Amino acid sequence: MVKRQRLSWGEESIQEGVLDYEFSLSPRAFYQLNPEQTEVLYSEAVKALDVNKEDHLIDAYCGVGTIGFAFAKKVKTLRGMDIIPEAIEDAKRNAKRMGFDNTHYEAGTAEETIPRWYKEGYRADALIVDPPRTGLDDKLLDTILTYVPEKMVYISCNVSTLARDLVRLVEVYDIHYIQSVDMFPHTARTEAVVKLIKKDKKSS
Repeated sequence: MVKRQRLSWGEESIQEGVLDYEFSLSPRAFYQLNPEQTEVLYSEAVKALDVNKEDHLIDAYCGVGTIGFAFAKKVKTLRGMDIIPEAIEDAKRNAKRMGFDNTHYEAGTAEETIPRWYKEGYRADALIVDPPRTGLDDKLLDTILTYVPEKMVYISCNVSTLARDLVRLVEVYDIHYIQSVDMFPHTARTEAVVKLIKKDKKSS
């Protein structure tokens, strides 16, 4: 991992835009590399999660906040976390610049931060997870299975770890559909957007 950064030329951050908003990216922050298909991916996530004005939303693995910002105007509160502190600082600045006063961001792992939030009394109605290729941490899966937000969207860049995680998630969720998004044409890689709804105890 790079410990030091030095600006040789140009601006200290990159300006990007998706859907109807723009944001800044620090050099270490993650972002999708295909801008046209990122629009498709985020649109599919918005459609799948189907939030409302009373929902409290957690955006796990939030980066600079890009996916969560698509929901910020549609929910009551939005919280996110990421392991890269620079990305969290970007998320805070981006949210402030866009005028969102219902957001909260912290640096840390999802598997450590979300259980703490729940212990502090925060309850999410909706959850977005967009993990790295390794998929969801077991501790985070345990937390999801314990508290079970009413609705969830899982965005995956690795169908193998997605399949592994869904084996556990179907204990408490119904999979309504899986939508693939081709982020890198002419390669074997694809993204998947999974819509999950908490099971009705009467029918389970």
